[in-house]
Amino acid sequence: MTIEGVKWFFERVAEYSFSAFASWSSFTAAIGKIAGTLTDVESGLAWPYLVASLLIAGVVFVALNRGDALPPSSFHAFLFPRHIYHHPSAVLDYRFYLISIVLKFLLWVPILAGMGTLGYKVMKLVLIGYALWEPPKTLPLAWLFVAVLGFYLLYDFVNYWAHVLFHKVPMLWSFHRVHHSAEVMTPITAYRAHPMEFFFIAILQAPVVGLAGVFYQNLPAHDMQATTIFGMSIVSFVYGLSGFHLQHSHLPISYGPLLNRIIVSPIQHQVHHSIDPRHHNKNFGVKFAVWDALFDTLYVPKAPETIQVGLPGVDPREFSTVCQLYFLPFKKSVKECIGLARKLLPAGLSLERYR
Repeated sequence: MTIEGVKWFFERVAEYSFSAFASWSSFTAAIGKIAGTLTDVESGLAWPYLVASLLIAGVVFVALNRGDALPPSSFHAFLFPRHIYHHPSAVLDYRFYLISIVLKFLLWVPILAGMGTLGYKVMKLVLIGYALWEPPKTLPLAWLFVAVLGFYLLYDFVNYWAHVLFHKVPMLWSFHRVHHSAEVMTPITAYRAHPMEFFFIAILQAPVVGLAGVFYQNLPAHDMQATTIFGMSIVSFVYGLSGFHLQHSHLPISYGPLLNRIIVSPIQHQVHHSIDPRHHNKNFGVKFAVWDALFDTLYVPKAPETIQVGLPGVDPREFSTVCQLYFLPFKKSVKECIGLARKLLPAGLSLERYR
């Protein structure tokens, strides 16, 4: 890449990163998107998905009451137990979310969109400019659905390996441990994620986003409408109705022997958060469990198990404020980098001389 190319790249990054601040109208438009959190189907908290999760929880509540597996209680008490939703860890989740959602629309979304656009430009250069590949101009409806599902699976496949790296690479774990520091889980816990996670995943996803952009660029818009609902992918919308909010909850819901190997059920992700050594490095799947089944990281309890979540051996006070959730990981990652540098330096050299 030439100096001009590098300069262009960083100029585009800066352009996308601060696009929400380019004008007052851009700023108010970004802030205005917060109001659509419960109505925009591209939001994980859109009302159809919340209703679907409530219905699944309701079915479980009725089934357990019929089998006398629950002490007498109301559905509200079953779904929102006070000791969980009023727990200091849950309250911290609420505070973290309120700040994160503002930063999301002002900074993270423009940056991630910019990275996706740059990924598209790079893949277009490679596939069309160098490989001389010609994207399809038309496809039968069946193949359009295959393509939509294929890209969705590919996207989730990358997410699986990104999740594995966040657990295996110490510097990345410094940021991912923010998510695992939750001592109780509610659907808002899903949003206890450090921004550095978004950027790292976006870098890994950029080729996939770019490939999809190149693949679809010549297909007529009216053909693609058959694979969408409310303006988004049917596959993504259907997944949203799977009760994924319950993954971060106290309800150990299983989807059965077959579906547990296809889609991540609530109990599977709760196991992933467990501090029990038997559960370590299990259930890395984000949406689909097929990757865990393929790579031998799947763990589905065969009988009820007591699951305690959090970070074993870590003082909860380390993660008791929003500032700590945002800034402590940087301190931890710097320590990891220094430790790695010391291992890689030749014998007899010290980092002290570089300070």
